[in-house]
Amino acid sequence: MTTVSSLSAAKAILEADDTLLAAATGGIYDLDETGPQGINRTITPAAFDANGIIKPCILLKLRSSEPDPYLADEGARYVGVREMLEVWFYEDDGYSNIETMRNRVWALLHAVQLSGTFMCLWAGDVRNQRDTELDANVERSTYQVTTSKSA
Repeated sequence: MTTVSSLSAAKAILEADDTLLAAATGGIYDLDETGPQGINRTITPAAFDANGIIKPCILLKLRSSEPDPYLADEGARYVGVREMLEVWFYEDDGYSNIETMRNRVWALLHAVQLSGTFMCLWAGDVRNQRDTELDANVERSTYQVTTSKSA
């Protein structure tokens, strides 16, 4: 396995897709860029228009890692790892751009082997939410990424 993180590998795939970039006019970000506050008017000004209204954009986060008991070799000190990749979709009004972005991300990531991983699989969505701090509509897709750790 390479040292490329699953988050970086997923982001590279998403940023290379012109169809997704056409919908995500506010950009594609991860927590390395935004810090723990996520998308905000100070750190990610390109995600907002001149009036401070959020443009359709995406934020990637890794939520958790846990061992995969089916991919393990104690003698070799090797264990599989399941990482939960969260893809957050934002837009100001409605959910049509979010739906377009969410469907495109699914087409790009589901059942794909990311660099340095075994497989990335869609694991569910949280739909039709509101981020009151950003005054924006938001949805989240989660992907399970299987990778590994070894000594």
